Amino acid sequence: MTLKKYILITSILLGTIPNINSKNQLISYSIPGESKLKNDFTDKIKKSESTIDLRLWYNEPAKEWMTSALPLGNGTFGAMFFGNVEKEQIQFNEKTLWTGSPTLRGAYQNFGDLFLEFPNHTLYTDYHRELCLNNAIGTVSYKIGDVTYVREYFVSYPDSMLVVHISTPGHTGKIDLSVILNDAHDGVVKVDKNKITMTGKLDVLSYKAQAEIKNEGGTAKSDNNKVSVSGANTVTIFLSGGTNYNISSDNYIGENEAQLHKRISNRFPSVIKSSYTELRNRHIMDYKTFFDRVILDLDAPMPTIPTDELVKLHNESTYLDQLYYQYGRYLMISSSRGMDLPNNLQGIWNNTNTPPWQCDIHTNINIQMNYWPAENTNLSEFHKPFIHYIVTESSKENGSWRKLAKAIHCRGWYVNTQSNIFGHTDWNANRPVNAWYCMHLWQHYAYTDNIDYLRETAFPVMKNTCEFWFDRLTEDASGKLIAPDEWSPEQGEWEDGVSYAQQLIWELFNQTLKATKILGKNNKFTSTLKEKYSQLDNGLAIGDWGQIKEWKVQPDIKGNEHRHLSHLMALYPGNQISYHLNQKYADAAKASLESRGDLGTGWSRAWKIACWARLFDGDHAYKLLKSALKFTDHIPLSMDNDKGGVYKNLLDAHPPFQIDGNFGATAGITEMLIQSNLGFIHVLPALPSAWKKGKAKGLKAEGNFTVNMEWADGSLKECSIYSGSGKPCKLYFPDTSNVQKVVTDKGVSVKYKIIDSNFLSFETKKNGKYEIIIKAPYSY
Repeated sequence: MTLKKYILITSILLGTIPNINSKNQLISYSIPGESKLKNDFTDKIKKSESTIDLRLWYNEPAKEWMTSALPLGNGTFGAMFFGNVEKEQIQFNEKTLWTGSPTLRGAYQNFGDLFLEFPNHTLYTDYHRELCLNNAIGTVSYKIGDVTYVREYFVSYPDSMLVVHISTPGHTGKIDLSVILNDAHDGVVKVDKNKITMTGKLDVLSYKAQAEIKNEGGTAKSDNNKVSVSGANTVTIFLSGGTNYNISSDNYIGENEAQLHKRISNRFPSVIKSSYTELRNRHIMDYKTFFDRVILDLDAPMPTIPTDELVKLHNESTYLDQLYYQYGRYLMISSSRGMDLPNNLQGIWNNTNTPPWQCDIHTNINIQMNYWPAENTNLSEFHKPFIHYIVTESSKENGSWRKLAKAIHCRGWYVNTQSNIFGHTDWNANRPVNAWYCMHLWQHYAYTDNIDYLRETAFPVMKNTCEFWFDRLTEDASGKLIAPDEWSPEQGEWEDGVSYAQQLIWELFNQTLKATKILGKNNKFTSTLKEKYSQLDNGLAIGDWGQIKEWKVQPDIKGNEHRHLSHLMALYPGNQISYHLNQKYADAAKASLESRGDLGTGWSRAWKIACWARLFDGDHAYKLLKSALKFTDHIPLSMDNDKGGVYKNLLDAHPPFQIDGNFGATAGITEMLIQSNLGFIHVLPALPSAWKKGKAKGLKAEGNFTVNMEWADGSLKECSIYSGSGKPCKLYFPDTSNVQKVVTDKGVSVKYKIIDSNFLSFETKKNGKYEIIIKAPYSY
């Protein structure tokens, strides 16, 4: 990277534009389009920047949407920018733009494309394209003659808007471009002065997108299907869109077309009046509120080679590890916010009207994996769209989910394997997923300690789900309760008592019993639950080659490398198997994992990271991380285990692109650093030898604890804990004799109790901060 490029990139990150002379010397900084910005506001942004430079960057435009375009989003509205010089393409989506209905699956849809045409921008130099994770802003810069053109792209949550800003630092009157809005359907596109609108209707929903162009200097005019700008100093393009979807409505429609059009149009007056810097700063401050909660620093400098070369040629890079980790958090913030609807198989990014698996809400691993990192990476708010979706759909008396249960004479609800956003669910009954979904309801409580949420939101659904299984379970020959006629996704014959079902129902009953105790429920339901729980087959049986059995009747074949680990729910994301609990079952889970192998589809490799971390094998977990980060450019659908990996834009390849692998890898890395699923906090449970030095800050643990830690040469150096609820803190240390004392942030000693050679505990106060003083670094 040249000095000029570095100065340009760094200054853009800080919200400024540099003036650079021919000798690459920095003359001054200017802030485009803003003369009244308060210095203290800019200072806050500068001070809040992460100390770790996290960027995906490239020295050429994207050639392929799936493998090299870069994603932006605000939770509901998403975009992928290519960075083409002469004709930029920004493909966009909105989370609710679906065909289909409550009786027809349909598919998630491409919304359209925003094209920016720059005449005579064919001969250029110094090209740079990037996505900065520190501020969720994309940048493209290049030079034509002595003029540097800079484009910035972001999707603002506060302003519900995609914003594209074009400037020429140090030059005026140099921007000529045309703006075109293309519909991916047969909607009506209208151009009026500086505004372009696009409206249409699908099977159920109406939609609208609107773009407006604001130029400083020069002139703008509309001509046929486009808006053209000539001789401008800066140009800012705004794009927003949506549908009249409403999950709470019986027919999933919340407004008529006129109301929809008014709502979208009303977003524009305030952003048009705002300066670009105000818009940019609002976006950054909002985004960094969440992103900056967690830091993972593996003591790896930012590489001087582009990200595509890093992935292809230097898979061993530990910078790549921390970049990929935070990329998952970035994608969560960008795709799960703003409405009671989860992200889908591709998050919110999709460029076709016939996407793989319809970009559906896929229930036998994928949607769950999308939310594995929500709680422990300190993004609890972004779990809520999935949680509220579960609560809303499972509570609809005349909804599809409850009708399925009634059809088999059961209370409660269940879903099938594929679902759309209209409650429709089909292709293969997946009854145990109701228990899996409830694990997410419980987990949100376990991390937040919000008893009102548990009482009012989670527990009613958990109770109703238990009642489904009260009605469904049958006794086997030994008197154990088993789920009849179930499957082990996605293989094998249907039979009674498969491990997948039994382990998930065990989690449901176990966690609901905990909830009844917390809420003081002591009634007929609680008594029944205790009785059924005590009689339940927990799904843990060891087979003839030392494995956790997948089926009761069918034989497990050693060397079966199927991508699904459906019989290891109890290891991860469940809580029954651990070396902390029982070595016999942990060893059996290890035998099953070894049989499955270290390859698989992208998401399967991510799942295995977490499983090996739960077995405290950091080096094997790391091997799977590097397997998940294997470069691929394979786009066509493949179920072959050797085709998975990541594309040059770091999106997970099933293949094709599936975002669950991104989220699963981030969750797995977190499991390597901290685990708290068994009632205590275990720091650095699966630290790999490759991460010799590092720090992790802001990770969450159950009980509403936040944990910071630092290590060197595989040994813990520092550990501090923030107690959000004031609960007792129980910590796992391999040798508690190395703990010198526990102090508050004021240096006041705190009494602690040594439970045994591996555990200590101490009382905490709400919002209290505590540091574990270690005599000497100890290794694992």
